[in-house]
Amino acid sequence: MTAAGSDSPFTADQRAEVLDLFAAAIAVALLILVLADRTGAPRLILTSLFTFFVPGRAVVSNWPRMAGWADLAMCIAISLGLLVTIALVALWLHAWHPESLFAAEALLSLIGLGAGFIRRRWSYQE
Repeated sequence: MTAAGSDSPFTADQRAEVLDLFAAAIAVALLILVLADRTGAPRLILTSLFTFFVPGRAVVSNWPRMAGWADLAMCIAISLGLLVTIALVALWLHAWHPESLFAAEALLSLIGLGAGFIRRRWSYQE
C-alpha cells in the first residue's frame, strides 16, 4: 500500500498533482471550446467531466486533510454542491448567463488548482 491508500505507484502528492493537471486540462479545453462557440460530443464530454470534477478538485487540492480520505468522491460531491449553489444564486439574482457563469467558475477553478499545485511545491522545499 502506498500513501495514497491504493496499490498505485504514485505517492499521494504525485497523485494530487496528476489530478490537478487533469482538472486544469479539462477546464482549459472546455474554455477554448466555449469561447470558440463549438458544439458536439467533445464539448458535452468535457462539460460532464468539468461538472463532476473540476471545481471540487480545486477545493480538495487546497484542503490537505480532505485529500487524504476519498479524493474523487469528495471532488464529485463538492463540485455538484458548488455548481448547484452558484446556479441557484444566479437565478435568484436574475443574473442567469450560463456562459459567463461557466467562464467565472472555470477561471476560479484554475486559480484554485494553481494555488494547490504551488502549495504542494512549497511543502516539498521545506
